[in-house]
Amino acid sequence: MGGGEGYSSPSDSTNPPVAVTKLQVGLLSQARALQDDLNRIAVSADTGSSQGLARLLQEASLALLRHPDYWVYGASEAKQTRLLAAEQEFNRFTLATRSRFSQETLSNVNRQLSQAEPNTLVNLQTEGPGEYIVATLVVAVQGRLDLPDIRSAADLRQALSQIGAVSSDQLLAVEVLWTPQRSGETLTADEMIAEY
Repeated sequence: MGGGEGYSSPSDSTNPPVAVTKLQVGLLSQARALQDDLNRIAVSADTGSSQGLARLLQEASLALLRHPDYWVYGASEAKQTRLLAAEQEFNRFTLATRSRFSQETLSNVNRQLSQAEPNTLVNLQTEGPGEYIVATLVVAVQGRLDLPDIRSAADLRQALSQIGAVSSDQLLAVEVLWTPQRSGETLTADEMIAEY
């Protein structure tokens, strides 16, 4: 599994509304180039600035949008909260995702690279090889972020487009997670069922 992550605090001391959202995509194993793309994006990301976080989110969303033929599963989950509680909700989403991973995690937090141990998905295809890659985007944004329920490939395309278009001045936090991390490795069907 890999990840690029960061959290930046706004300067005002108010407690405005914040949306914390998780978008998860399962892909067939033929999308192996995605692993290399996500590793490159995570290593090069400037997670110490809001502009860098926005670029990380945009590039990861685009990487996923490039592989629609391999989309197998999609799911979104959202929590509307307030700024003072947003980091707790963000951490809850990311920890819940990481707890399902058994592979090593590539992490980029505030430009510090490290290795660490690391809901029902809607099936978008009825047939295909029993090997998969799973990618997850977790974001916290000021205001609202209303992603569609994922019931089709069109819904997933819309959700990825929306999440990738969040501006740097709205963005509070981003984490991009994927498993397996190493190029060429995949999850078996049994692993997918057991972990997701």
